[in-house]
Amino acid sequence: MILSFELPFALIPLLKFSSSSTKMGPHKNSMIIIVISWILGLGIIGINVYYLITAFVGWLIHNSLPKVGNVFIGIIVFPLMAICVGSVIYLTFRKDTVETYIETKDNTAMQTHVEKGFMNSNGELELNHGPIREDLADIPLPE
Repeated sequence: MILSFELPFALIPLLKFSSSSTKMGPHKNSMIIIVISWILGLGIIGINVYYLITAFVGWLIHNSLPKVGNVFIGIIVFPLMAICVGSVIYLTFRKDTVETYIETKDNTAMQTHVEKGFMNSNGELELNHGPIREDLADIPLPE
């Protein structure tokens, strides 16, 4: 049941990422693959949402808790489910504006740097310098 909650948060970003020209450049999925994958993905997510709702409502109807307990559980769980559904809808319709695909095909110097690293002034290979992405520039690295 926990995986049914998690699936949309993994599947939707994957579908958006692989279908985005700003992320994948010319390697993005074709329109046929995009349509088929979104139909299948939304079908799987719909089945999981149906399973979660029917399992929870069935448990509420057939448990041995007093009616007051069922009401309090319903008051707590249904808004949490609405927040989850709202989060999935937000992920689905959020605009992706940051371009992360770096074209190196026509720029042989950039392609060499990306593939082999950069040489410093001492002639040593440095792999820690690459094209700077502004969206990742301020993320602290784990220690």
